[in-house]
Amino acid sequence: MPDALSASQVGVWETDFQNDLTFGDATLAALFGVDRLGAANGLPLADYIRNVSLEDREMLFDRLNQVRLAGGMFVVEYRTHPTPDDVRWVLARGRYERDPRTGEMMGRGIVIDITDSKLDGQMSDRAIFVMPDRDEGALDRIASLAIMARREMAKKLGERESSPLRKAIDTLLWAVGRALAAAQTAQSDRKSRFN
Repeated sequence: MPDALSASQVGVWETDFQNDLTFGDATLAALFGVDRLGAANGLPLADYIRNVSLEDREMLFDRLNQVRLAGGMFVVEYRTHPTPDDVRWVLARGRYERDPRTGEMMGRGIVIDITDSKLDGQMSDRAIFVMPDRDEGALDRIASLAIMARREMAKKLGERESSPLRKAIDTLLWAVGRALAAAQTAQSDRKSRFN
């Protein structure tokens, strides 16, 4: 794990399906090659998906559709192309749940740039899982609370991307995302040994 994550390694997103808008920070915009201001104001999900690797789109759509309908959590690794010559590996962790007031499905989560670890020999390891809504485990709760803290910090405290608090939250999100992926991979490995 890096000593101190730069702000460019962890992006935060929130999706409003009713209005087909996905809001994201500057990191998310950079990882998907979309306009930074557009991401902050909300873009259609198709604008982000357009820059997901063709080989990964169907898998990503399948996972998103599973949780969009009934809610739940997902962790998925896939490739993006912010520019035609650049390939980034990302780990996305998100949760979809119904807004208690409107009943509409909302999604929120993080995207972590894991390109360096993929290039360091972990190319074949891939975290992909969807979990229907249920009681969250400890790591899921930590991730949810860290995502909320990061969002609130930006809205109310006006924290800059370079602030120590922002870096600490990004480091926590990075570590929790990798721990969730590792736990799911280990669980999948155990299941495959018994089948």
